Amino acid sequence: MAEFPCGRAGADLSDLYTEIGSIAGQLVPDPPPPDPARARRRRRPRLLTAILLIAGVGFVGGGLYVIVSPLIGVWQRGQADDQALKDWNTGGSQALVGGSGDTHDVAAPAAATSCDTATIPADDYALVSFPTLSKYGYAGVAGNGTWDELKSRSMVHYTGTPDPGQAGNVIIAFHREPHYEHIDELNTGDAITVQDRSCHVFHYTVTQRWVLDPDRVTQLNPTSGHDLTLVTCTPFWIDSQRIVWRATLTS
Repeated sequence: MAEFPCGRAGADLSDLYTEIGSIAGQLVPDPPPPDPARARRRRRPRLLTAILLIAGVGFVGGGLYVIVSPLIGVWQRGQADDQALKDWNTGGSQALVGGSGDTHDVAAPAAATSCDTATIPADDYALVSFPTLSKYGYAGVAGNGTWDELKSRSMVHYTGTPDPGQAGNVIIAFHREPHYEHIDELNTGDAITVQDRSCHVFHYTVTQRWVLDPDRVTQLNPTSGHDLTLVTCTPFWIDSQRIVWRATLTS
């Protein structure tokens, strides 16, 4: 029996595989080198996505700031208002507001029988109350200054206008937010009470009421009577217009 020619057959197969590989190489050429322009085009969508993501985060953050920043300001004013009213309650107006010390939850004011302003902070000018709206317990301590005072507290007596009880036009402006949501219910014939730092209590009665665009408010000019003019913004939290009340001193 002839010997199995394994060595020769393996050599023949090796040559065959080499030839097949050569033919395949001719049929399937090597892949072309990477195209730099195509690579750049592939990177552009990723860059655009990153830019849009960063811009979206920025817009969301800016929107939150626009919404949250005023709310923080209102909250800070409310805290200042509450502290001022608490100081006044424990000092110069215990009889006027009932002496409870509670903030913005006071009874309708009555004539003061005892008063001590020694403990009241110097920047607290007068206590303004609305006895007709006693169900809301509205009362606030006004500072004395310009409109800039309204950045840090909700109520201000405009400096340079007469003091409460004096002849002329006493001007007091205030924010509706956060404590005076229903102040728009104050109408002609309703009462406003003002106590000054000397413990004098002045009673005014509303004689006129207007809702006006800001540039139509003309009631802040001097008058010849014993008048009080209150101004606030409306609607609540929108503040596009102004409510103006003119009140006359009655006692």
